[in-house]
Amino acid sequence: MNPTSKGILLFTSSFLLGTMVDVPAKLLQFHGASISTTVFIRYIIALMLLTALFVSRREWPARNNIRLNLFRGLLLTASTFLNFYAVSKLPLALTVSINFASPLISCALAPLILGEHVGPRRWAAVCVGFIGMLIVIRPGADSFHPAMLASLCNALVGAFYQIYTRKAGASTQPETGLLWVFGVGSVLAGIAVLGEGFTPPSPNWLWLVALLMGVAGLATHMVMTRGLALAPASLLAPFAYTQLIWMVVSGVVLFGDWPDKISLLGAAIIIASGIYVWHRERVTGSEAASVTLASD
Repeated sequence: MNPTSKGILLFTSSFLLGTMVDVPAKLLQFHGASISTTVFIRYIIALMLLTALFVSRREWPARNNIRLNLFRGLLLTASTFLNFYAVSKLPLALTVSINFASPLISCALAPLILGEHVGPRRWAAVCVGFIGMLIVIRPGADSFHPAMLASLCNALVGAFYQIYTRKAGASTQPETGLLWVFGVGSVLAGIAVLGEGFTPPSPNWLWLVALLMGVAGLATHMVMTRGLALAPASLLAPFAYTQLIWMVVSGVVLFGDWPDKISLLGAAIIIASGIYVWHRERVTGSEAASVTLASD
C-alpha cells in the first residue's frame, strides 16, 4: 500500500474512532453519569495514556506555544461539553450532521483570523451550507430541540479549534500540543466534577465503555495526525464525512434512532457545500483545514 492510500485509510479510520468517543459518552449519560464526569473520564484517561507514552520514550514536552495550546485546550474542552450534552439528548446522526457545519464556519472565519482570502464561490457554498444546517435544525418546528443549539455552538467552537490548531501546527509537535490540550480538559472537567459530584459508571461493565471512550479519544487524534502526515489535507478532507455512516449505524443499532428524510437532506446539502469548499481550496491552492478535529 502506497503512503497516500495508507494516509486515506488512517484518516478515515480516525472518524470511526471519533464515533467510539460519542457512542460511549451517550451510553454513560444514559445510565446516569453526569456530563462533567463523562468529560473528565474522557480526558483523564487520554492524558494518562499520552503521559505514559512520553515517559516510555524518555521525552519531555516542548514548551513552545504554551499559551496557544492552552487556549486550544480551552476550546476543545468547551466543544466536548457541548457535544456530550448534545449526544445525550439527540440522535447521533443529527449531532454529526450539525457538526459538519464546522468546516464551513472555519472557512467563514479564516479571513478574519488568518487573513486568508475567500472568494465569492466559497462564500456562496458557505451560505448554501448554512441553509442545509437550518433544514437539519428546523427552528420553530415541533422536532426542534434546544440541544440542537448546543450542537451548533459546538460546530462554532470546533471551527475556532481548527483555526488555532492550524496556527499551532507549524511550530508545535502534535503530541506535545495534545498533552497540553488534554491537561486543560482534565483540569477544567475535574473542577466541574468537584462542583457537581463524581457519578461513577454503573453497572460496572460501563467502566469498560468509559475506558474505550478515553482510549478512542487519544487514538482519534494520533491516527488522524499520522494520516495527515502521509497524505495532503487537501486530498483527505472529504473523507471526514464518512463519520455520518458510523453515526447512523451506531444510532440505529444501539439506540433505535432512525434519521428522518429531512435531516438527511439537510446533511447532504451541508456535505455537498463542504466538499465544494474543499474543491475550491484545492483549485486556489489553499490548504485550509476542512476536517472536524474530534469535536469531542
